[in-house]
Formats: sequence, C-alpha cells, structure tokens
Amino acid sequence: MRLPRLVLGLLCLGGAYADQGGLYPPGLLPLINRANALLSTGQFSEAAKIYTEAIDQSPADYLLYYKRATAQLSLQRHAAALEDFNKVLSLTSNTFDNAHLMKARIYIKEGQYDLARPSLKLYMKAKSKDQDAEELEKEIEEGEQLYLKLDKERKSQLWTACVDTASSLLRKASHAVEVRSWRAECAFASGDLESAAGDLSRLSHLLQPSTTLLSHIFRLSYFLLPPSPGAMNALKQCLLYDPDSKICLPQHRLVKNLDKGFAQVDELLGKEDWRGVVKLLLTSGGGKTSDLWRKFEDAMEENVKEDAILPLIPPELLESAIPDANKKTKKLVLKSLPMPNASKISVQRQTLVRALCKSFTHLADQSKGDEYKGQMGKWCSELLTLEGCADDMDGLVGKGEDHLGNEEYDEAVRVFEKAFEASGRSDRNIHSRLQKAQKLLKQSKQKDYYKVLGVSRDADEKTIRKAFRQAAKSAHPDKGGSEAKMSTINEAYEVLTDPELRARFDAGDDPNDPSGGMGGNPFAQGGHPFGQFFNSGGFPGGSGGFQFHFNGHAGGRKGH
Repeated sequence: MRLPRLVLGLLCLGGAYADQGGLYPPGLLPLINRANALLSTGQFSEAAKIYTEAIDQSPADYLLYYKRATAQLSLQRHAAALEDFNKVLSLTSNTFDNAHLMKARIYIKEGQYDLARPSLKLYMKAKSKDQDAEELEKEIEEGEQLYLKLDKERKSQLWTACVDTASSLLRKASHAVEVRSWRAECAFASGDLESAAGDLSRLSHLLQPSTTLLSHIFRLSYFLLPPSPGAMNALKQCLLYDPDSKICLPQHRLVKNLDKGFAQVDELLGKEDWRGVVKLLLTSGGGKTSDLWRKFEDAMEENVKEDAILPLIPPELLESAIPDANKKTKKLVLKSLPMPNASKISVQRQTLVRALCKSFTHLADQSKGDEYKGQMGKWCSELLTLEGCADDMDGLVGKGEDHLGNEEYDEAVRVFEKAFEASGRSDRNIHSRLQKAQKLLKQSKQKDYYKVLGVSRDADEKTIRKAFRQAAKSAHPDKGGSEAKMSTINEAYEVLTDPELRARFDAGDDPNDPSGGMGGNPFAQGGHPFGQFFNSGGFPGGSGGFQFHFNGHAGGRKGH
C-alpha cells in the first residue's frame, strides 16, 4: 500500500521519541514504536488503537494525537480525525500548521467549503507559497461554483444536469452528504434508480443509523431493480440496528416468502411444468407461495407508493449532519419527486409476466381449444410493453401465436421474424413457427378449406361433416351449383376429415398443392381425387352417371 507523504513524514518523527526515551513513562516508547510500525504498513485501525493506549499514558503529547488523527483519516473517520486535529491545535496554541491543512482537506472532502476556507487561510498565513495549499484553494473555489450550479439545477428540476454536476462535485467531495443526497434525488427523478439506490446505500454509512432510510433502500432495490444482495443486506443492517423494527421485520418476512415463490417458479420452468407455473402464480389457497402474482402485485403497490419512499432521505438525518450555515438557506430534501412506473420497470414483475407468457404459450401449443390462447395473448402482450422487453423472444413468440390464432398472418410473420432476429437467427423452435406462419400466409392468399366449409380451425369431424352436407346442397350442379364449386367442397372435405392431411394443412402445407412437397395429387383414383362422390369422375349426363343423395351420407353412386 502506498502511504501518503504525511504518514511518511510522521514516521520520521519517531526518532524524537528515541532521543527522549528517558522522559516517557515505562512502557510508552514500545507502544509508540509498535503504533508507528502499524501505521507504516497500512494497518490503520490497529495503529489507532495503540496510539489511544499511548495517549492514555501521555495525554499532553500532541504528536500522538496527530498520528492517531492520521490513522483515523485513512479509515475515513472524519469526525474522529477532526477532533484529534483540534486537540493538536489546542495543545500547541494553534501553531502546528499542518493540523490546519489537514482540517481543510477533511472539510473539502465533506463539501463544507465555508469551513475549509478559514482553516486553509490559517495554514497559508504561515506558508504562503505552499503548492498543496494553492491546489486546495483552487478546489474550494471550483467546489463552491459547482455547488451553486447544482442548487440551481435541482430547484429547476433539471434532473440529468443535476446528476452530472453532483458527480463532478463528489469526485473531490466524496463525503459530502448533502451533495450525495441531492444526487440520489435527481437520479431517482430522472429514472436512474440503480444510481439512486447506490447513493442511498452510501449515505446509510455516512449518516446516523436509520431504519427509515434502510427500508427505502430495500424497497427500491427489491421491487424495482434486478435481484441482488443489496435488498436483503439493507434489511439485515436495519434489524441489526433495531431487531424489533416495525418497518423492517415485516419486510424481512415478506421477502422470505416471495423469494421462496420465485425459487419455485425457476424450478418449475426448468422442469417445463407449465401447468405448475400457472397454478403457483394464479391459483389461490395452495399455501404461503400460492397466488404469487397477486401477492407480489399487492406488495409492490404497498411498498413503492409515494408516501412509502419519499422523502428519500429522512430530513432529520441531514439536519444533524449538515452545518447550520447551509440549513438556513437550502431545502435539504425534496418531499415530492416524479415517481417511477413500477409496473413497467420492475424486474421482478417482469420475471413473473414472462413466466406466465411462456407457460400459456406452451399450454396453447398442446391444446386444440381456445382455453389457453386468450391468456397467452394477454400475458405476452403485457410482457412486450414492459421496459426493455420490446424484443423479448418469449413475448414475441406468444404474440406471434396470438396473431396466428386470429388469422392475422402478415402480422404473425412480422413478429416471428423479429423473434428470430432477437435469437440471433439460431432458435430452431422460433424458425419452425416462422415457417408455419409463412406457409399459412401463402395459403391464406390461395385457398382456405375451413372457409370453404364455413367452419373454424378447431372444428371437430362431426361439425365438418355437417357443414359439408349443408355446403353440398347448394354447390351440387343439380341444385344450381357447378362442378367447380362441388369439386372445391369435396377437396376441402377430403383434407379436413383426414387427420394426417388436416395436420399438414394446419401447418401451412396444402396437400393438394403440387409445389407443397408432395409431388402431385395425394389421391390416386384414376387421376380424380373425389372417387368417393363421383364414379369415373362423371356427373349426371356424363359417362359416370353420378347422382348425389341427401340422405345423411356424404355422397353415393348409382349404377346403370
């Protein structure tokens, strides 16, 4: 570890103790030497403890306070360091100039420029041309200008500019709680919730312990951000401070139950247990983890409402940490900020919506009816509206299938192409769905056997036969129809009553299309596909002498 020049300079003072060893109480010099050794190797916490023991034996030794202050400063313990530097100045009648310099450094780090300037002036009075002091003076001037700029941007609700200016300030004033709290507010208002939560977490270490602040960190982290240890860490820190906290204890129980449910969702998805996913998320009365969707929605609504989160930082925390000079002129916290649209940005909610979309899509694939198709369309459409999910593959697949079910083939092809692109053009399942949609689109522009008979795509065989008889009554040449109409109806009937041919047609492949992969007509009855209804392909008046009967049979023949 590279030590500051200050620490190295302090260690040179160790020789003074060796020269004056006879003036110290027995055992003090070994303590000092040990503390110096710890300081030189970067073991600041242990060094501070040993210097404290030495101070107990020699409370008037300003160098011991100065060295302990240096160790405290290295540990970011600014309050303790300031106290020791003030003690040094008290013991030396304000003549130990480096203590003034170190105080100025601390105040700059904390963004307290009103206090940094007088300390630096006292140092520069003794050392007017010191380069370090001149650099610090420049930092103070730049910091004051940025602070005024930040205050104006915050008041004008220029949230992004506010974040940028605060970030510039924090590069030098890393412990400025007011600046960091303002950046958290502006980041929250601009929609950068991850940065806001990060600043709140940092403030929880800079300010006095607060269950309210820690609960805000939990709410933002758990309900709006990607899963991370941060949410649970905030609750643990809260319960460590107050084991019976009325805020954090119920939240801790809530998280344990919700997390258990999310783990079960992952397990069921891994097993491809689509019914199990739906049951877990939407069915009530099955235990603590059942009806997970409603429970999460209710919890998010309760925890992400305005009065549960704002103001982000409790005002009393800042009031105790910021000098009186700032309190008189600045509004420490904003009690009203633009709230995020939790239902659209919540990553946890997105996980549940995707699970439902994916599960209902697979269940719709396995079902011939419309039982799951409506739910598939609902959840997959919802998924595509969530932040960052416009190109979600699961959402696009479900949306594409929804378009297919509504016979919107152009849209289905467009959506499946988008899904295939999102997969890097590598997902075979999506490619298969795209090919089917393309075939159905082509088919829709040619002939549709379902429309010919006037039945839906999920019609059973009984319905198809009944529809055929009705259509045949008007299409038969003897009843005012034509041979072409009758041929089309028979063609539709042959395909839709043969399970294998119907499956091919449903997949977008017309069995009667020579270009559809069959190499010609699939029926071999002397070149005519309708031998069931026409003898030798003839009609009344022709050589076949075919007559159609309306006695409940599909068709018949009468010989001569």
